[in-house]
Amino acid sequence: MAKDRVARFQLLLTLAEQRVRQVEQLLAEAQQRVGQAERGLQQLQAYQLEYQQQFVAAGRQGLSVGGVQQYQGFIGRLGGACEQQRQALLQSRAQLEQLKRHWQQARAHAKAMAKLLQQAEAEAGRLAEKRLQQQIDEVAQRRRSTFI
Repeated sequence: MAKDRVARFQLLLTLAEQRVRQVEQLLAEAQQRVGQAERGLQQLQAYQLEYQQQFVAAGRQGLSVGGVQQYQGFIGRLGGACEQQRQALLQSRAQLEQLKRHWQQARAHAKAMAKLLQQAEAEAGRLAEKRLQQQIDEVAQRRRSTFI
């Protein structure tokens, strides 16, 4: 019975550790997505700034109304792209935080399973020692009764 209990806890611990590894993989992927979103936003912002500087330089040299509208339109589209990228970054960060919480829960569960396994193993050891002591006592009792 105690061995069965130990085996069940070993299985539960194995499953809990597998879950921790799965969540760690998801966590690593989420961290990569956050990094990619941050780099993408930085690139868009740098390009937007560069294009705005080109617009100012072109404006100093004189631009037609069509040229001004073209620059402003493109700068506006870049601003929209930056905003979309910011939203994607916020979403990626939120997913990362959620996965961190999930990872902490999975780790806590695995630690609890390890502790329960340890307790079950200790109990199995105590029961085995008790059975052994009973067997030793029975043998000693039989020997005493044969000498009496």
